[in-house]
Amino acid sequence: MFVKYIAQKISILGTLCAACFSASFAQQSTEATVPAQEVSIEDEHFQRFAIVPVLGYSEETKYEFGLMGNFFFKPSFKGGRTSELDMIIFGTSEKQYSYSIAPGFYAFHDRLSGKVYFFFENWESNFYGIGNDPDIDDYRRLTRETYFSKGIIESSFLLPESMSAFKYGFTYIINKSKFDFHDYEGEIEVPTDFNGWRNGLGYRLTYDTRDNTNWARHGHFVQWEQTFYPGAISDYDMYSQSLDLRGYSEFIWNTSMAAGFLWQRVAGDVPFDMLVGSDGTRRFRGVKSNYFCGNQALFLQSEFRKKLFWRLAGNIFFEGGKVGDHFSELMRNKWHTGLGFGGQFAINPGENLYARADFSWVDFDHIGVTFFLREAF
Repeated sequence: MFVKYIAQKISILGTLCAACFSASFAQQSTEATVPAQEVSIEDEHFQRFAIVPVLGYSEETKYEFGLMGNFFFKPSFKGGRTSELDMIIFGTSEKQYSYSIAPGFYAFHDRLSGKVYFFFENWESNFYGIGNDPDIDDYRRLTRETYFSKGIIESSFLLPESMSAFKYGFTYIINKSKFDFHDYEGEIEVPTDFNGWRNGLGYRLTYDTRDNTNWARHGHFVQWEQTFYPGAISDYDMYSQSLDLRGYSEFIWNTSMAAGFLWQRVAGDVPFDMLVGSDGTRRFRGVKSNYFCGNQALFLQSEFRKKLFWRLAGNIFFEGGKVGDHFSELMRNKWHTGLGFGGQFAINPGENLYARADFSWVDFDHIGVTFFLREAF
């Protein structure tokens, strides 16, 4: 089992190694690592961009290739936060491909912020069924074609300066997905009513005292969010909600400690891909997206992060997650666990922006590897 999962994920290691060459493509930045809020608009060493190649091979995707670019814009005032533009182009020799672009901005002395995601993917994936007890070796293959856009705008307008940590915001989601399930001889049934539009409108309330949004060393983050998908604009009449709690503090030996709690719920006419559960990269790493999924999900996470030398850093983490159709079942169901460590490479030290690869021992049974930009939570 160990050899099987290392072989399937070895391409991720190649991707992380490729990230180490991004310094050659990136405009030079100051060697001192400082929070984004301390970047001066007069700093001649302000990093404008970073470009990371994506190269690798796995049995699932065969040859993998792509490019990830991050562009940074100077803050409008000394101590302000940096606006960014993220772009990713990724494909495989098996005719799987993914494109995404995500501009994010800060304005009006950082009292207004927003980010917009545009994403297209044509990809093969695994469907393990619905519930909290999947079999990692039993799944249906499917092809997914997804057009996705999400917009977020947040502000602290009308609030006094002393309450600048509080923000209110609005979101939209536009999602059109089409699935094609492959032939399969097992017992996992094909879900019903899964193609079509998932369009929603929502709001969020946030309390954020983190010293840095990429790598926080101290502070708290609390966010409540609800999104509604009315039948007038969506093929599915449903809603979702979540409560996200995080805390950050400094630990011994100049180590950062992070702890997180996330509760999610969906209700109504919910297609299988909109159920809540593991996302495989940020909340429960090392498994396929929605490896376990249901109407409600609960995650607990802890992580220790340490900057090492040059642009390198490392982490160790422990996390647990589970799902259930309703709250009482959620409480009764067993926890899935993930224990692991990771390596990180700073593609923009001045912004504390890292690419990372995490190794997970999932349920003390199999190995997973995850590559992602920014921290897990």
